[in-house]
Amino acid sequence: MALDEEELTLDDDNLEEEETVENSETESESSSDPEWGSTIVVNNTTYAVSLFWQPLQDTNDPYPEVKETVENVMEGADLFCLRSGTSPQYGIGNSTEGHKAGMPSAAAAVAEIFQDRSSSVAVFEVDEGWWFIAVRNDLILSEEDILYLNEEDAKRAFFAMMAVPDWGRKIAPASWEIEGTEEVDLWKILKNPGMSKLMHISKSNQKTKLIAIGAGLLVLLVGYKLLSGIFFPEKKPVVRPLKPITFVEEEPPPQEQEVIVLPWENLVVVDDLLNRCQAAAQQIKTVVVPGWKMGMITCSSSGLSTTWTMEWGNLGFIKRAIEEYNIKGLDFLIDDSGRTAVVSLAIGNIPVHSQAPKMPLYEVKEELTQIFQAINQNISMSEDRIATGAGIDQYGLKTTAAKIGSYPKLKFSFSSDLPMENWLSLFDKFPSLEILNLTCDPYSNTWTYEGQIYEPII
Repeated sequence: MALDEEELTLDDDNLEEEETVENSETESESSSDPEWGSTIVVNNTTYAVSLFWQPLQDTNDPYPEVKETVENVMEGADLFCLRSGTSPQYGIGNSTEGHKAGMPSAAAAVAEIFQDRSSSVAVFEVDEGWWFIAVRNDLILSEEDILYLNEEDAKRAFFAMMAVPDWGRKIAPASWEIEGTEEVDLWKILKNPGMSKLMHISKSNQKTKLIAIGAGLLVLLVGYKLLSGIFFPEKKPVVRPLKPITFVEEEPPPQEQEVIVLPWENLVVVDDLLNRCQAAAQQIKTVVVPGWKMGMITCSSSGLSTTWTMEWGNLGFIKRAIEEYNIKGLDFLIDDSGRTAVVSLAIGNIPVHSQAPKMPLYEVKEELTQIFQAINQNISMSEDRIATGAGIDQYGLKTTAAKIGSYPKLKFSFSSDLPMENWLSLFDKFPSLEILNLTCDPYSNTWTYEGQIYEPII
């Protein structure tokens, strides 16, 4: 009997040891996912890393592809950037992970530097950890832009990618002592952040919702018609004898009712205009024409345009460049001298909305003055009036009828090199604000904003 108790005690001890081993294995498995970061700082510039990269098919309108990736793969992501070139791409980021609008992409900047070879794999030791990037056939691999916080995780990723043959460039820390690799100082090569910067993803899905609601109402209407035809058949008309025809004097047609056309009933959506102009400007700035210099870039709801001037070379240079870049919606026109080309890029139809003004002009002017003085920023303002009437609206288009009216407005203009996203909250403060024109200096990346704000009718 004592022997049996001893055997049971031993079995219980073994069981406890097995459970402990199983628990430790479970804990190690749950913590096996590598830790990663979202930003690195190089030469006093904060770069976004750990983005999810995908090839871009439609460079003229990237939003549908970006939104589809967010809905299917990166749910909750709210930022993206574009990378132009021979193999256009877009990278997805997330503000909840530490990414911010206006941050340049480190992967896009380094891929631009590595264009001399089609394929490169690299690990750079930075202050925040070990940044791993792989570029294959000029494409940043979708999940190979990662900042590892643990050195062993970075080594595993690098060795796994080394199994793929034909890398034109292999970069790794010298302390790893990997044969065939070289160590490169990221601070020496990454001096220019480039033009690929994170932007907000538009969340407007109103059109889709309206289509779905309309389809639902149509189904209900068809069902009602079918049921009413079954249970309540249509009564046959009763034939009655005709009454004698009496002649009635014809009354004159009613006069057309006057319609007041208000200038703020068709305002361009500012958020959408800024996002599309910024994306189009990034595309046009990637075009390099030997011997030709790009001028100021202008953008409005009708599209983007710029002027190229020949400094040396010939007309064939710009023609070949436009054909080789093959950007959808890009067109150009040469003047009679053959030394100047006007290049335009379509940005699609910008949605409009109606927003009535709420603030008198003196309050608007005072508010803008206080805001711009607080940030030590210059702004130009002037009061003006817009007249509508005689069948003409604010855009010079004929209307069915209109009542003559004159509406006060405040015109404003300012220049800034801050990211466009920084100004959206300011524009949202003023109802009936519209942006008329945007101008960009392609060399300093300074944008000039021209717009106007209406005053309510008293």
